[in-house]
Amino acid sequence: MTLAVFFPSLMGVGILISGVLLVSDWIRRLLPHRTLRRRHDVVVGTYGVIADAVGAAGYHLKEPWFLKRGLRNRSTYFALTAGLAALAAGSMWAGAEFYADPLGLFYESPWAVGIGYGVGAALLVAALVCLIAAVAYRSAPRAIGWLVSESPLGRLILPSTQDQIAALNSIE
Repeated sequence: MTLAVFFPSLMGVGILISGVLLVSDWIRRLLPHRTLRRRHDVVVGTYGVIADAVGAAGYHLKEPWFLKRGLRNRSTYFALTAGLAALAAGSMWAGAEFYADPLGLFYESPWAVGIGYGVGAALLVAALVCLIAAVAYRSAPRAIGWLVSESPLGRLILPSTQDQIAALNSIE
């Protein structure tokens, strides 16, 4: 009985994850800053190659500020909060509905509720982080500031040529 519940649920989760990945790739293509992202990737890759070469020579290259991400607008964080909270509520509702649907594939399957509530809880945590980033903004707690600077919650910063030269001159 356990295998009859486990394997269809596992396959359903795989299909859902594949769908989410397809939608995220589609959204990423629609975003207007693809050129900025490519240029930033080139700068980061160039810094990585130079840092490896300098490290092989026995020196250390300080990490420049433009490898971190910057704050987005407050309105962006508020919009992300609303969207993530709505997705969380929808995920939890869908998990409960799939569990209670007597004609559905996930009828009385604990996986349906567990996955729905688990995804919903993760989305609620992400919504809470965005809300804290929006409300506190520049005076956000250190953990939120770190998340913004290290994750896609922050915007890419593209350095000028002078910034790149200054970063190369910081070899110790």
